[in-house]
Amino acid sequence: MQMTKRQFIQRASLATLGIRFAYATALSGLSLALTGCNVFSDILNWVPVGEASLNAILAVLTGNGVLISPALQTLVGLIEAGFTALTAAIKEYQSTVPAPVGALAKIETAFKDVVDNFKTFLSSLSVSGGLMGIVIGLAQIIFSTIAAFLNRLPAASSLRRTVVITEPARVGNTPFAVVPKERTRRAFKHDFNHVLDAGPTVGVIVPQSAYLHVTFWEHL
Repeated sequence: MQMTKRQFIQRASLATLGIRFAYATALSGLSLALTGCNVFSDILNWVPVGEASLNAILAVLTGNGVLISPALQTLVGLIEAGFTALTAAIKEYQSTVPAPVGALAKIETAFKDVVDNFKTFLSSLSVSGGLMGIVIGLAQIIFSTIAAFLNRLPAASSLRRTVVITEPARVGNTPFAVVPKERTRRAFKHDFNHVLDAGPTVGVIVPQSAYLHVTFWEHL
């Protein structure tokens, strides 16, 4: 039977919707996988976002007249080096089965370096008022996500129990709490950008460059 033009358009539209639904379903499955059992892949997927969040905090600070001194810049370099070491350690861990001896310890050490240097950076800041509140909010999201990763690592470890959860974190002299929270990359970006959205309401300038990029699929 010959298909009319109207039937052809209807079927083409349904096919397009089917393809879009299949993509959305696949992406949904991927998002669920990011909070699944493979913590190492989850961390690797998050590291670029973690690095971007550091740059975002720097953008907010400089956008509000905070000078990034050479000492602070050195700490930024150490944090970035920690992220690089974390990526390398995870790839080493994943390179063979069973994992190389000492590879898990390298991952934990890299995490500790990132966290310790981030804490030193934050405690060295001289900020107050709304800007302090925004920086604390952003830092809480970063640290709580890292804490959740640490809690998911295999084997008992004193590093995992104390590196973030029990040691105090501060912005300047103001302490803040850290409660571990598992997040997908999408959820991390959403929570981070939500804090940035509050900036103008407390008198904080938030440069557009500070926002974490959300992809088309992450909007779904």
